[in-house]
Amino acid sequence: MKKGYDKIVYVVATLLVAILMSAYADGQSNGTTRTKTATSESTTGLLKGMVSSKTETVAVPVQLTGIDTDDYYINGVPDTVDVTLTGSSALVTAAKNTKNFQVYADLKKLTDGEHTVALKVSGLNRDLTYKLAKQKLTITIYKRTSAYYTVHTDYNKDAIADGYTVGTVTSSVNNVQLMGRQSAIDSVSSVVAAVNLQRDTKKSVSQEVNLQALDANGHVVDVAISPQVTTVKILVSAGTGTKQVPVAIKTKNGNADNFDLTGSVNEITVRGKIDVLNKIKEIPVTVDLSGVTSASSQTITVNTPEGTDSVDPTTVTITITPKEQN
Repeated sequence: MKKGYDKIVYVVATLLVAILMSAYADGQSNGTTRTKTATSESTTGLLKGMVSSKTETVAVPVQLTGIDTDDYYINGVPDTVDVTLTGSSALVTAAKNTKNFQVYADLKKLTDGEHTVALKVSGLNRDLTYKLAKQKLTITIYKRTSAYYTVHTDYNKDAIADGYTVGTVTSSVNNVQLMGRQSAIDSVSSVVAAVNLQRDTKKSVSQEVNLQALDANGHVVDVAISPQVTTVKILVSAGTGTKQVPVAIKTKNGNADNFDLTGSVNEITVRGKIDVLNKIKEIPVTVDLSGVTSASSQTITVNTPEGTDSVDPTTVTITITPKEQN
């Protein structure tokens, strides 16, 4: 009886082990399948991102080939032209960031005059397509020429403050070279360094200005100027003039209240710079009252105020009359 029971327990245990091993094997198999699936999906997503289509518009400088721009002036060429690129995202992004391709116009064998030229693209990855915003350009070619001109200075004279004058006006550049098409060079009347002064200018000015080539009507002519910039210095100083200044009689060595003092003139004409004259309120002349007991007069030299040029008259006679004492 016991042997039969043991046999039954053995059979049941064996079945349980088999069931557990089968379940483990299935789990391992399913896990591997899920891992492979996830890896496959990740790789597919990466490849899809690399080959997805993209369109971008890039502004690319226009280059000129087949002509020496030092010898010829070309009008009508824009600085840049828009290029629309289409292709894989990676290639479009790389082309946009590096701009390792060119847009150019071939001007070989073209001479003076107006021409229509095609824009071309080179250096672009062949897996990209492009579209130019402008397919052709209408340009004008001129043979460059040059001429030399003397620089003239100019400034708004009405900006100088009243009572002030302008001395020397100098330019750091005295002669310039003009370069451009012949017709433009021929139309130049003068090359000017124009300074725009502030209103009521009272001090000397040093200003850096751009030179301009002007025609006879004062219009700017389209030519290159070398050098382009100059420094203009304008010397401004107070102008000279005259001022009638009252005589102020002063005394020393006595009591002025005991005398009547009368000058031969009441005003002195002072000549000098306006800004100095404006500060002068009176001209003092000093009378010495020591020993004066009766009517008398003194001729006193008028001192020229500091910073002025002259006075007129140069002497003043002061009449001194003692007052009656009560």
